[in-house]
Parts: sequence; structure tokens; C-alpha cells
Amino acid sequence: MYLRILKLLPTYKLHFSLAIMCMFAFALSTGALAYIIGPVMKFLFTSGTTEEIGIVPFGLVTIPKEQMIFAVPVIIMLVAVVKGISSFGQIYFMGHVGQGLIRDLRFRLYVNILNMPISFFHSYPSGVLMSRITNDVNMLQSTASESFAAVIKQSLTLVVLGAVIVSLDWKLALVAFVGVPLAVYPLRKFGKKMNKVSTKGQVTLGNITALLQEAITGVRIVKAFGMEKYEAERFNVENKRYTKWQLKTIKVRATSSPLMETIGAVGFALTIWYAAFRIANGELRPENFISFFAATLMFYQPLKALNGVNLSIQNGLAAATRVFEMLDLPNETSHETTDRKLEGINEGIEFDKVSFKYEDKWILKDVNVKVPQSEMVAIVGSSGAGKSTFVNLLPRFYDINEGSLMIDGVDIREFTLKSLRANISIVSQQVILFNDTIRCNISYGDRDKSEEEIIAAAKAANAHQFISKLPDGYDTVIGESGLKLSGGERQRMSIARAILKNAPLLILDEATSSLDTESELEVQRGLENLMAGRTTVVIAHRLSTIRNADKIVVLSGGRVCESGTHDELLEAEGEYHRLYTMQFRDEEPEEELSPGVN
Repeated sequence: MYLRILKLLPTYKLHFSLAIMCMFAFALSTGALAYIIGPVMKFLFTSGTTEEIGIVPFGLVTIPKEQMIFAVPVIIMLVAVVKGISSFGQIYFMGHVGQGLIRDLRFRLYVNILNMPISFFHSYPSGVLMSRITNDVNMLQSTASESFAAVIKQSLTLVVLGAVIVSLDWKLALVAFVGVPLAVYPLRKFGKKMNKVSTKGQVTLGNITALLQEAITGVRIVKAFGMEKYEAERFNVENKRYTKWQLKTIKVRATSSPLMETIGAVGFALTIWYAAFRIANGELRPENFISFFAATLMFYQPLKALNGVNLSIQNGLAAATRVFEMLDLPNETSHETTDRKLEGINEGIEFDKVSFKYEDKWILKDVNVKVPQSEMVAIVGSSGAGKSTFVNLLPRFYDINEGSLMIDGVDIREFTLKSLRANISIVSQQVILFNDTIRCNISYGDRDKSEEEIIAAAKAANAHQFISKLPDGYDTVIGESGLKLSGGERQRMSIARAILKNAPLLILDEATSSLDTESELEVQRGLENLMAGRTTVVIAHRLSTIRNADKIVVLSGGRVCESGTHDELLEAEGEYHRLYTMQFRDEEPEEELSPGVN
């Protein structure tokens, strides 16, 4: 995970390089501040003006005592200014890197999810996917911008302070560093523990998001069935589970911090003891010890900070694992090797011995159907017969397992997905609209359409009249899923969108089955305009509406049990006759509202 995140950094190499330079400056200024403390103390507590005192690391430059009274404040201020500017610089530049990296990761994750096949969304609830894009990526953000920066900064500071300590007295340095190896094991131990509990916490948070999404979108059903208490209890279970994992995270942090302080105190105590022994024997000058003391004290601060940063990084790495796990999943276009584009339908569509199974269950088996160009074929059958699966194979929402599905004699897998779907319009019973303006919903798929084209499509769908009566007309925002519109109005919007797309293949998936009679009349007028001159596949709910279909295909148990015209199938007295008789057993068939429309 470290390497995968670091591989993203070259995109931001300028800001990352500037951040590293600032970190070097911060580390050097920290080391310089520790080094000059000893000589400054000696200057303050000794007399005379002839002795020169080393003030710059390693004694490369010395300053006469009579000039120290002016030099010391200036040097301290300069070091403080450099340290402050470098601290600001590294935070700003690494923040720029981190925010850019997270922005790109979130976008890549969102694009990859959008490009996943339909079967993927059967395994991942929408709430869980939302949690991946928001919660997991946000948790990774602190790792990318803050924690990595802290690791580099604190590590550089340790190196510089270590060099200062060794330069002052290498024997004393060995004693001072005795606590460093002792700190390695807790760092690893607590890091692994934090990664584990953080992962489980994020999984639970995803479940909470999924529950929220389900309850809010299905709030009408929740209230209608009086299930508020049940949903609240479900949420409470996951909420308590999430709290449990968060408390374990707090426990890890609470345990690691005092342990690191204890290790630091042990090393520091040993250093004091050995230094006192050396000073008593005249082997260590007091001013060197003061500088050493300050450097050692400073040395254990970044070591302690690294422990806290490590725990934060483990949080981020747990999130990164989940993010990259999603990014690594192959999407619909991952293995696409063709660049052949479908330019239209000239001959028609053919299902040749097509079979499809979902997981281990066969949904369609050995299906043979031809849909000639510009004709309408209706698909009928009992619930579970495979009607929806049949039409979902056409835009490759699912790929067949056996046989061939061809357009103009060419297997549809030889065309690019984008060009295939560009030639297909779908109007379904479940209308999908977005919380945007009517104009944007109708032109969805081609935002460059002109105002005149949008209005023409709305008129053809019999939608222009009700749109014109709205307060803002085509600029009216229709709410989530178009809830500000009636069912019939939403369906006419869907038809207008399909008309504007002007695709040669039209799929009607029980497009009017959920509407009342008045709304159905309005919608059917739009459907008649939409179907004109197009190859149409209809899933029929009301059998009276498909009497004039060019062909009716009857599915039973995933197989084609019979096909023909309405009259031919009634005369055969097979499955279609049974379905038709059941539907109109208690009443005479109503006069069909329009030919060939469902």
C-alpha cells in the first residue's frame, strides 16, 4: 500500500520536492537550535571577553565573546524564522500533494464503479459503495497529506538530531540511543493492531451507510408498514458495533503513548546517569552536556510522534486497502480488445442458441429468436420466465455464456460497448430521472442538443404541454428520482429522452404497466412516435397491447416454448393461450388502446 500510494506522487513532483526541501530546512534548524543551547548557556554563566565560543555545529565557526551579546539573539531569531517558514512550507506543499492525490483517487474510484458490470452491483449495496468513495477515501486523505509528511519530517529531524548527539559525544550517544530499538517492537505491534481494528470499523461504517441509504430511499414503505422501530434497531446494532471498534482504536492509542514515554524516560535516565559520571571524571564539558541534553530531549519527541503517526498511517492503509481493492476489480472495458463500432441496424438481431446463467442457475437456455430490422417483437411469459434477462443481454448488461447474439450477423461482443449502447434506447417501467432540470434530464446522454431539439422531443413524447405549465418550464428541477412529477409525467420524460437519443433499437420493458388508464393514454401517444421506424423489443404485461406485434415470443422456464402472431398463438392453444385466457377470464378484453404498445 505504501508503494502504491507513493507511485502516485510523480504527478505532484514539484510540490513534493518543495515539501522535502522544507522538511530538510526544518530538521536542520531543529538540530542547530539544539546545538547552540550549550554555548549560549556557557556565554551566560561565564565571565571574560577574550575566549572564543563555538556557536555553529561541529565548531566550524567561532564568535568572540564580546560579539555574542549581539550574535546570540540574532542567531536564535534566524533559526526560529527558518524553522517557522519551513514548517509552513512543508505543511502547505504536502497538503497540496495530499489533496490532489485524494481528488484523483476519488475520481478514479468513482469512474471505475460506474464502469462496472451490472452483476457487480448485485454484490455491493449502493450504501457500501458510497462509503468507499466518501469514508474510506477521506480516511486515506490524512495519511496522504499529513501522516506521510510527518514521517518524513520526523525521520529527518531524528537523523539531524542523531548527528548532533554523536558529534558531541559518541559514547554518550550509545547510551542515549538504547531506547530506540526498544521502541521498534511497540511500533510494529500497535501498528498491526490499529490496522485490524480500523479495517473492521470501516466495514461497519459502510454497513451503517447502506442502512441509511435503504431507510431514507424507502421511507414511504418504512412508514406504511410501521417499521420505524425495526429500522432504528437495525441501525442501533451497527452503530454500537462501530462504537466498539472505535473504542478499541482509542485503547490502542491510549496504550501506545504512555509506553513510548516510558521507553523514552528509560533512555533519558540512563543518559543522565552516564553523563554525570563522565562530568565527574572530567571527561565531558558542561556546555557540551547541555547541548547533548537538549538534543536528546528533542530526539525523543519525534520518536514519540512517529508512534502516533504510525497509528494514523495504519488507519489510512486500512482504508487504502479497501480503495485499491475496488480499483483493481476489472470493469466492463478492462478486457475490451475491439475498436469496431456499430453504425446502425440494417438487417436485424438474432439470438442463436443463447444460454445465460447467473451464478449457478440457468436463466435462459438454448434461445433462438430473430428480430428483423424495423419490426416489433414482443416477449411474454410468466414471472421468472427470463423476459428481463432476455432484453438485458442486448446492451450487454450481462454477457451470454453460450451461443451467439448478433446484430447484422456480427456478434455484439465484437463491437465496442460504447457504440453498442449508443444504438439502443430503453424505456422501462422503473423510470430513472435525476435531481436536475427537465432540460438536462431529457438531453441526458447528449448535453449538446439544442433547445429546439429538446422541445421537439418533448412534444413527440406528449410532454411539452405539462412542462410548459411548470413555474420554470424546462428549467424546473424535478427532485430526486423526479418525485415532483406524477408517474405518467415521469414516463413521458423518459420517452422524450429516448426520442432525443434517436437510437435504431428500442427496448420497452413494461413501459406502461404501472400507470392508470388516463396516464397510459398520454404515454402511449408518445410511444407510438418513438416506435416509428425502429427495431423494437417489447416486454409485454398487458397482452391486449401486443396483438399487432410482428412476432410474439413466449418464454417458459428460460426457453422459447412458442412464437408467432397473436392470432396464430391463440389458435395453437398453447402457453400464450393460457396466459391470455387467465388475464381476461373474468372480463372481456378492453378495446386495445393502440397497436403494439405496452
